Amino acid sequence: MKKLLLVVDFQNDFVTGSLGFSGAEKLEEVIVQKINEYKKNGDDVIFTLDTHDEDYPETVEGKYLPIKHCQKGSLSRT
Repeated sequence: MKKLLLVVDFQNDFVTGSLGFSGAEKLEEVIVQKINEYKKNGDDVIFTLDTHDEDYPETVEGKYLPIKHCQKGSLSRT
């Protein structure tokens, strides 16, 4: 039976950017190891990416988290 690894929102703004946190960079090695393990075994790996338009601060969500992050077309999103 195949397995699935789901990597959720591991992107610049949540690691070193506007919503990053101390120690987030340490997760990268573990995540890369897991990705390689799953690929080697023929399992699936899926990534999600948080993405926002320029008007994010004016959205309902943006009013509760008024920090620009993961904007389309920016390096913060990758």
